[in-house]
Amino acid sequence: MGSGKVWTGKWQGGRTFTAKDGRPVYVLRKMVAGKTYTVHLDARSETEAEAELALFMRDPEGYRTKGEAQKLKQESAVYLDAPTVGRYLDFMRRAGTTKRYVSSVGFYLAAWAEAFSGRDLRTVTLQDLLRELNRQATARKNRVTALKAFCAWLREEEGTLTVAEDATISLKVPVSRPEKSVREKGYSIETIERLYRAITGWEFTNFDRKDMRRVTDVQCVRDVLCLHAKTGMHGTEIERLAQGEGKVTVLKEPGEIAATLRFVHKSGRVHVQSIDRQALAAAQRLQARGAAPVDSHIRRVVRRACKSLGMELVRFGELRHSFVTWASECGQEVRPKSGGLPLAAIAAVVGHTSPATTKRFYENVAVPPMIKVPLRLEHPEDPAVLPLKAAAAS
Repeated sequence: MGSGKVWTGKWQGGRTFTAKDGRPVYVLRKMVAGKTYTVHLDARSETEAEAELALFMRDPEGYRTKGEAQKLKQESAVYLDAPTVGRYLDFMRRAGTTKRYVSSVGFYLAAWAEAFSGRDLRTVTLQDLLRELNRQATARKNRVTALKAFCAWLREEEGTLTVAEDATISLKVPVSRPEKSVREKGYSIETIERLYRAITGWEFTNFDRKDMRRVTDVQCVRDVLCLHAKTGMHGTEIERLAQGEGKVTVLKEPGEIAATLRFVHKSGRVHVQSIDRQALAAAQRLQARGAAPVDSHIRRVVRRACKSLGMELVRFGELRHSFVTWASECGQEVRPKSGGLPLAAIAAVVGHTSPATTKRFYENVAVPPMIKVPLRLEHPEDPAVLPLKAAAAS
């Protein structure tokens, strides 16, 4: 036997010897398919040893003692920790996810990570997830969506989680109530004009040092508000445009239409939209900045302005609806200075059954009409709008 150990008995699966502390050690000794196996079992009694023998006989090659199985389990544990979340967020960025959405997902995953710190995700149950959700007062849908997507990435990309181990598969994404059932959507032109005038920076200091006194950057928030209100663009579209993923083209013969914006629409298709001089200046400032302000900064600035006006918080996400409402109620169609006819008239002449056909083939060769609404966005701190020739050269 070696090592000075002396066999002290036999059992169904092999032999036993006595350890230094006096406890019996059960050694499994079996020959299966011509191969001899010798395994020191983690068993405290013959009954436990016989149970381990049954597991061994089921799969001799795959058998692990309790200690080995526990060690293997610890080594392959899946944690919702900073390094893993970091890899997932990098994966999202490589996939083209917007910076704003990546930041939002990171925020919710950080909350989940805190709740299940040091916990192997394979041991987390649906009941654990529901209990944690019930402790959170807001953003239930966003929290669930972020966690489910993260775990799907663990399964499909990292291969560290199986379907059987993933409790989020049974976690349902809450169904949002239709916005109109909660409150009326959209704002009046007067409300947005008042808000724009009220968005003003304020001084603050870092670490209570007077030499580090700064003024909050709010021009970028006014610029985002301007594009939302004057174009009806989605927030993600403005963000991509600011990051340089869209093109601003200043017209050679500008009239009321000063330029066009070319960007990827939320639907995924390329969209061209005509804008006036104020929207052009806002778009150019955001592109020079390199990014739109993050949602948290926008909310902080807008909340402060709304509070000063004694009005409810204005949500930029509803400005698209407002723009459509204003356009239908009091909007005017503005055509390029060089003229042009409506697509419906062109379609009738060339025999297209629908203006959509004409639009699909010829929208890239003309400046589209601009919808002008009677909206006056004025603020004394807005930079002077550059002459169009200077804007084109910038």
